Amino acid sequence: MADEKASKLKDLLFGTQNIPAIIPGVILAVAVMLAALIFTKILGGLLPLKKNPLSPILVAIVFGLILRNTASPSKTFDAGIGFGLKKLLRFGIILMGIRLSIFAVLKIGALAVGMVVICIAAALAITIFIAQKIGVSEKLGTLIAAGTSICGVSAIVATGPTIEAEEEEIAYAVGTITIFGILATIFYPYLTELVLRLPVVKAGFFLGTSIHDTSQVTASSLIYDQLWSNKTASGLTGADIAITTKLVRNTFMVLVIPLLGFWFARKTARKTSGQKIEVMRYVPLFVIGYVVMGAVRSLGDGIFGDSAAWDSCWHFVKASATYVIAVAIACVGLNTDIRKLTKLGYKPFVCGLIAALSVGIVSWLLLTAFGSYLRF
Repeated sequence: MADEKASKLKDLLFGTQNIPAIIPGVILAVAVMLAALIFTKILGGLLPLKKNPLSPILVAIVFGLILRNTASPSKTFDAGIGFGLKKLLRFGIILMGIRLSIFAVLKIGALAVGMVVICIAAALAITIFIAQKIGVSEKLGTLIAAGTSICGVSAIVATGPTIEAEEEEIAYAVGTITIFGILATIFYPYLTELVLRLPVVKAGFFLGTSIHDTSQVTASSLIYDQLWSNKTASGLTGADIAITTKLVRNTFMVLVIPLLGFWFARKTARKTSGQKIEVMRYVPLFVIGYVVMGAVRSLGDGIFGDSAAWDSCWHFVKASATYVIAVAIACVGLNTDIRKLTKLGYKPFVCGLIAALSVGIVSWLLLTAFGSYLRF
């Protein structure tokens, strides 16, 4: 019995591979992640900005892709790369839950939360509709929809296993979402102030709902703050509002990802045997872990408040999540053959572009209609 439990624990933590077999691939992925981190920091030092708009996660997948498609690593690394794609990725998503606190959600009004929900629902519906119309596969369209509507790369890599997407589809969706997220990071601060002329509350909400990834929202809103230094009467900056809005948006990952998995499974079942679908099967353990970490963060904030020790603790977990995700994303790149990606064609890229523009337009329309009632 003890041996059986130990075996199950090993499979849960490391999969079916022997632990020594995964070491070479994990070391390679860590090396790629460190190279991406160093490159990003060097680039950040060359740019006259407080926050580097280029995410280490993007660089990690690019470096992984380059290495995979030029050097062609031997099969010795396959087990570790597979471990990173499955186990490390889920662990990183669980750790990301420490970013969330119910107190951050309570800082914004019900109207703002409702507007976030509308933005998410609109992005999902529009992206899936466009994907169907232009002939993008259902799985790839679903991945792009998840990345557009919730939290970019994190949502894509979390949704992928739930709908049993191929690694090439995940990599293409990550690349598509990241490209448009970076473009938005660079241009949206100027669009917000110089074209749309949004006051700080609306500007923060717009940046928090229309840019895909948390790191990109952070970078873009800090650029906005640096350029214009706008604040609310209570002293909140555009970055304060954007990041809080984005964290609220991220929270819906725990609902949207299981729903996407369930929706996709029902469609598949109807096309095949018509078998019954168990809803709980599409609530992955790592999503539950994500919620638990958010609860830990909220409980810690309630008990310890602004304690330096507690702040150091959750900031350490938050930083660790970023590194773990970066290693896992490096594995995505290391496992992706670009020759297979090219078979997917240009249509997913067009789908990602339309999705990115649509979520920005929906956010702006909501701000035009209800923005004057937002409370931060």
